[in-house]
Amino acid sequence: MAVDFANWSGLIRSRPAEVRPVATLDEVVAAVQEASANSWPVRVAGSKHSHSPVLHNDDGLVLLTDGLVGELTIDAGAGTAQIPAGMKLSAVGAPLWDAGFSLVNQGDVDVQSIAGLVGTGVHGTGRQLQSMSEAVVDATIVLADGSVVSAAADPDVLEAARLNLGALGVITDVTLALAPAYHLHETKWREAVDPVMERIDELIAATRHFEFFWYPGDDSVRAKSLALHPGPPDPMPESEWEYVDRAHIVFPSQRAVEHTEMEYSVPRADGPECFAQIRALMQTTFTHIEWPVEYRTVASDTSWIGNASGRETVSISVHQTIAEPHEEFFRACEEIFLSFDGRPHWGKRHYRSRSDFEAMYGEGFTKFCQVRARLDPEGRFLNPHLTSLLT
Repeated sequence: MAVDFANWSGLIRSRPAEVRPVATLDEVVAAVQEASANSWPVRVAGSKHSHSPVLHNDDGLVLLTDGLVGELTIDAGAGTAQIPAGMKLSAVGAPLWDAGFSLVNQGDVDVQSIAGLVGTGVHGTGRQLQSMSEAVVDATIVLADGSVVSAAADPDVLEAARLNLGALGVITDVTLALAPAYHLHETKWREAVDPVMERIDELIAATRHFEFFWYPGDDSVRAKSLALHPGPPDPMPESEWEYVDRAHIVFPSQRAVEHTEMEYSVPRADGPECFAQIRALMQTTFTHIEWPVEYRTVASDTSWIGNASGRETVSISVHQTIAEPHEEFFRACEEIFLSFDGRPHWGKRHYRSRSDFEAMYGEGFTKFCQVRARLDPEGRFLNPHLTSLLT
């Protein structure tokens, strides 16, 4: 009997035949073999934080990985950690710190599962810092026939696994390259938007991380910089605008209000003009949108289908509450993003087709689709959304 299933915000809903929690590798293997025997499509959900239909499944089986947790396996000599797929980002920082390590970078939302954030190419901000997928050095994958493979055993599989959309198989653990443990000094401030944009390159270059949210209501930004600091933690009690702490404590911020989101990545040099056009659109046509616009930077990488593949990048995100219509606004923003050769975040709203992604990623997209087809020739791990994009 079909059951109701929804993403984090409740805005995207589906009715899979079954939603099944899994807690061990053996349970994953058995579930995948059963699905294959019944010709069910399989999708996997961690925190269900995606704003796109990527994790939904109206016909078959949704596996919940919340139970795929446990201790990290840290290789201090290699500077890596093998992390269970269902472990939330919020639970990773402390045990890494105790072992003398931190993640190289992370975003300001830490509720996602490790496999989920890798699967959709989650990133933070930092002019010299790549997406979290670039830190992946291995992953364990359960294929459609129930066999278990190590991504690192095949360079092409590893490359595809780094940003996999859940389309290769079920990821049961991910191994990430780490950084030595570090503290961050967070500084926040509020300022009119024009002075910020006049010195945007200076602000980006000044610290390890910089980002801002532009608020259309008062045309101002809430800016935040994070700079490396020798420590120890310092609450700076005389200021509510800055403090020092361990990296995994400083990175996250609360996003409690349910919303939906579109994020596009554009070449870094085009970031200011792209933002200026989004700002003008909201000040003239969509004046009722009160949600802020986020502006971040990501370093170039070599990923096949990553938003920053082959270019220094600015990511710009627009938002809307789930209680109000969003499609007209998002489509108008998307036209601007596309005019700057923008690429959509895989886990957020977009209205693009396979041909669009072929044009965006060229040979990288072709290679990803070839590896996906080799590992899952029957499309067991595809839903209609992914089928339309990848086959």
